[in-house]
Amino acid sequence: MKHTLVLLLLLLLTVTGAMAQKPFIEGFIVYKAQIEMTDGSVVTGTYTFTFKNGRIRKALKLNNGYEDIILINNTQKTAYSLQAKGNRKYAIQLNVDDLEKQQTHFAGYQLDEEKNEGKIIAGITAFKGRVRYKDGSATDIYYTSEWCPDKSLTYDRFPDAKFLPLSYSYKDASGAVLRLEAEKVDLKPVENALFRVPSDYKIISYKEYRQLNK
Repeated sequence: MKHTLVLLLLLLLTVTGAMAQKPFIEGFIVYKAQIEMTDGSVVTGTYTFTFKNGRIRKALKLNNGYEDIILINNTQKTAYSLQAKGNRKYAIQLNVDDLEKQQTHFAGYQLDEEKNEGKIIAGITAFKGRVRYKDGSATDIYYTSEWCPDKSLTYDRFPDAKFLPLSYSYKDASGAVLRLEAEKVDLKPVENALFRVPSDYKIISYKEYRQLNK
């Protein structure tokens, strides 16, 4: 009897461990990106999220040559946007507190209508749900609850998410619609250098960058 109880306890621990949600601490997710511009044109590319111990790198690369890289260090509370202007490269300092404040508009959302349609995205079973925001807006999403973002700033529209988005879309302030679908999810060691400002980039404030665009 004692032996049976031990086996049952071990089985319970195994099942609980398998169901436990894991924070995505180190690795990367590559999304296929499609942007529908307000003039009706469509631009495609990739949006790669890379993670390592509280550091986040978001790299959007489009087939029209546009590239935007955001580096966030949650431990040091620093953030930079890497931009090229002509032959010059700039690392624009961003205010992490401002980034967090921008998320407050999307805070307090509700994820419901969870449904398993047998859809597989990037080799992962994707559940379909609907995210409803406090302002009455909503968006459909495919996600997995097996992992969750390690830090709140990972996904602008899903602060403190308890899931990992695999496919979703949203309209930005300009009216363009961005559609993302994961094509690769890989938990693996990544280089520290990916999260550093490259030596050929000049660090400037956001105010200085705005002056350059006048």
